[in-house]
Amino acid sequence: MKSAPILLLAALAGSASASCPSSLPLQGALTIATCPPMKEGCVPAEQALHSYMQALPDAGDEVLRIGAHGSPWHLYGADYRILGIGQLAGMVRAQGGKIRRVLLLSSWSAVAPDRQRKALAQQLAQALGGMPVEGQDGFVWLDGKGGSYTTRQAASLFAAGPYAVEQGSPVMAALAAGWPAMLEAQFMQQKEAGALLRAGVGHEMFSLCPERALAAFEAAAALAEPVAAYNAAILRLERNARGDAQAARALLQKAAAQGDQPSAALLASLARNKKPEGK
Repeated sequence: MKSAPILLLAALAGSASASCPSSLPLQGALTIATCPPMKEGCVPAEQALHSYMQALPDAGDEVLRIGAHGSPWHLYGADYRILGIGQLAGMVRAQGGKIRRVLLLSSWSAVAPDRQRKALAQQLAQALGGMPVEGQDGFVWLDGKGGSYTTRQAASLFAAGPYAVEQGSPVMAALAAGWPAMLEAQFMQQKEAGALLRAGVGHEMFSLCPERALAAFEAAAALAEPVAAYNAAILRLERNARGDAQAARALLQKAAAQGDQPSAALLASLARNKKPEGK
């Protein structure tokens, strides 16, 4: 992924953007401290985030802490593929019967994105038969001392380009994964499929805009990025407007032809459970 010149910009989130209406409780602006990735003492934000996760205090044998990138709508796996609640519930069960509570350390996981959906933490609790699941009420931040907190800013001011921080400084998880969203036009011009996948993830988890995420995922899918095709298919199936189901199947067929097993499995599931399409 190629870097871009550093410049200050304001990134709007959720209801702060007319193209991304939202009922999320967003307010005010926040300046996010960054530093040049090549500067001594600075580390990539994703690297810092990983080390900070290791510094979190022990939650006990009966509590399972799950750290995942996410938005109010979805959780994402390590490869930036949308992770289903059923999949995550299966991972929890695989830990054995000693687990009594789940701490879901994922941005906005305790907040329902709209009236039609429950919060992700609530969905996971239901999938686990009522096991308590504690989610997060905003954008998640971690620091080098094992601390975590959330913010709910409607706008963020930061330096564009790869997100890096001074070692030990707080990291905003959504920006650590989502900064490529700010450089989508550059990645589109350069036809960088992997970077466009990351841009789509950023549009959802940082910009809080699934519609922009869908456009970026489909642009990456057109460049033969199978995970992006899978994500785009999920978004279209959930939206379920006229033509969405057909478009989702086409995306999954293309990804499956590239050998993407999750896409092939979802395509087969759709074939078994075909429903009327569109609104």
